[in-house]
Amino acid sequence: MAKTGDPRSPPQSQAPGLVTATILAMVLTGAFSGALVSVVLARMLTNQLWLAIITAFVAVIVALIVRQLVFGSRGQLYFPPQLDLLHVVVASLIGGLAGHELAIDLREPRVSPLIGATSGLLGSVLMSCFVVTIAYRRNEKARG
Repeated sequence: MAKTGDPRSPPQSQAPGLVTATILAMVLTGAFSGALVSVVLARMLTNQLWLAIITAFVAVIVALIVRQLVFGSRGQLYFPPQLDLLHVVVASLIGGLAGHELAIDLREPRVSPLIGATSGLLGSVLMSCFVVTIAYRRNEKARG
């Protein structure tokens, strides 16, 4: 167990398990919103790849909004200024492309909610990793 003054100890203002709860909320929100958006957009978009990318983009944005609304300033994982549109686009592209390929491998007659859920899930996992990494690096710089 690390002492209070030890640099490895977590900040005192942050509740235990809050980072885990934040990541879990973002991942579940991303998967659910991705499936919902893909059901809505499946009628308009015929290209499944674009459906996956757009779905992942919307899921990442919704996950960030829900994280901010639910945890707010208590989470000490506020929306960092370094976290810009580039991180959102990267998470959406990687999550959308990986989710599309994974959904095709899981089920051959492509199902739009499955593509949306996997794309949203992977995009929000990547975005939550970005958020936690930036917050961790900010805390490390503040400690000295």
